[in-house]
Amino acid sequence: MARFMLLVALLISFTTPSLAEPPEEKATPSAQDTLKQFIEELQRDPTDTTLREMIIILALSMDPAPTVPVDAERHMAQGDVFIKEAAGANGYNKAIAEFQAAANSAPWLAIAYFNLGVIQEKVGFYTDAVQNLKFYLMAAPDAVNAREVKNKVAALQAEVVNLLAGKDTVAPPPPASEPAPVIAPPRADNTPLRAEPEKKQIIVKTPPVAKTPVVPVVKKQRAPSFIGNWFFKDMVQGEERAIQAFGIITDASGKIVAVAPQRGADYVPTIRAFEIADGTMKIEIHWRLTSVVGYWKIEIYSLTLSEDGTKLTGSYTAKSVGGRNIVLDKTLFRE
Repeated sequence: MARFMLLVALLISFTTPSLAEPPEEKATPSAQDTLKQFIEELQRDPTDTTLREMIIILALSMDPAPTVPVDAERHMAQGDVFIKEAAGANGYNKAIAEFQAAANSAPWLAIAYFNLGVIQEKVGFYTDAVQNLKFYLMAAPDAVNAREVKNKVAALQAEVVNLLAGKDTVAPPPPASEPAPVIAPPRADNTPLRAEPEKKQIIVKTPPVAKTPVVPVVKKQRAPSFIGNWFFKDMVQGEERAIQAFGIITDASGKIVAVAPQRGADYVPTIRAFEIADGTMKIEIHWRLTSVVGYWKIEIYSLTLSEDGTKLTGSYTAKSVGGRNIVLDKTLFRE
């Protein structure tokens, strides 16, 4: 709350002309410095949604608008490539990682959130899709497709409720041989939303409409087939070992839940997100160390279950204090 009140005070100082300064000066160094400080804090903890919202509000108040960093443009371009080459959930997860990195580098970049929301819906990560589409609406308050996006948010929220209740849901159609790319939101003149030429931002284009409509098939969740202890192989002191990634169990009430692994007496894990939808799953584990003040680490698994139910394949993302980010392909097996 104190940080939010600080932002309100800063916004007032940025937008109120002073007797000592000419009224025509719309941007001040203080706004840029505050934005930089907030971004640095967000990159230390990308899960801080309140701080992300504060950055969006601050960026919208600045005139001229903050420049999109080259790093964010690079991540947008790489996300575009992963979408074009995607042959399944693993490719989509790589694109998600790139668009998320762009949103962390330029947290006011509306198109990054839109692309994230569209891809996350495609792979069944409905909770994340809802959050990022809300960020998009906040970062682009005058978007022509705002009503459409709000309706999509409401539909996804209902989907999440159904999943948590264990009800049947409409399964998303399987990825085609050439997966549909993310659709960029339109401008008022009905042209695709694009960045200014000098920013060279890569935006995913609208795919052609298929001639033969695909009828969605209603099927039950495959959640029970995920149950078990899942491991991956890694080199430890020159020796290959099986390391537990997480466990999935059925609790006393019959609900499917995730269980964090044991790493040591000082490590304290917390499951922050756990979603299963039509053969795909996502789990987010946050770690802290009781012996090291300020230490944190976030592990995110975005995985697809093999047809025989013996393997989970997909992406593994690790973020930790100090700005270290790792993205790897992972194959997990059950024991």
